[in-house]
Amino acid sequence: MKLLIIDSDRDLVEMLTSWLKTLGYEVYRAYTAERAQNEWLEQRPDLVIMDTALKDVDMLALCRELRTKHDALILVMTDGKDVHDEVRCLESGADDYLRKPFFPSQLLARIRAVSRRSRGTLERRPSSLIHVGPICVDSLHNEVTVNGKTSRLTPTESKMLHLLAINANDVCTANQIVTHVWGYDGDGDVCLIKAHIRHLRQKVEPDPSHPHYILTVPGVGYTLIRRSAEDENVRPLRVVSR
Repeated sequence: MKLLIIDSDRDLVEMLTSWLKTLGYEVYRAYTAERAQNEWLEQRPDLVIMDTALKDVDMLALCRELRTKHDALILVMTDGKDVHDEVRCLESGADDYLRKPFFPSQLLARIRAVSRRSRGTLERRPSSLIHVGPICVDSLHNEVTVNGKTSRLTPTESKMLHLLAINANDVCTANQIVTHVWGYDGDGDVCLIKAHIRHLRQKVEPDPSHPHYILTVPGVGYTLIRRSAEDENVRPLRVVSR
């Protein structure tokens, strides 16, 4: 797996680089936005581990731009203590978030988790296209097309929408979403899921503030409604049980 670490803290970057290389990862590093852009396009990493606090640069905006040229998973690591900072990063397209300071084992667990979910969808489904009414989910190219309009998805958004699509009209619980998307069991992180659902609605819904396709089932989870062009009645919802 090829990693790119972006942080202005040179000591931290050097320490993480040396440690991760001993674990068999191919690691590249950058201390500035300019260098990060060059390394991203030249090395084409699988995962970018980055701090958003680089001087005079909106790193999240830069990442969105670079993802149009080479897609990569993004793990944000910051000093931010406010939950709103985490939500902002996730809504801007980050796949995971880690607060500093952290133990190396925590970082390694996150790297392994995003690596598993990066492989997971294609391993589970040979065909990458799923049609749900006017919605077409392409999990191979991380895209969604709604009524002929195509939008780019982050890898995490793609996996989440893939899960909802293959269970169209059924309710996926928070725990099921976490297991499918992040690759571990346990209580669903409601804040994390909400952030990605909100971002998905911006790409799928005609009016994200009044969702028509991706609906919330209070206290349970989320469902993707299969609607025809005539918006025919759909069958009753049921909770997915697996």
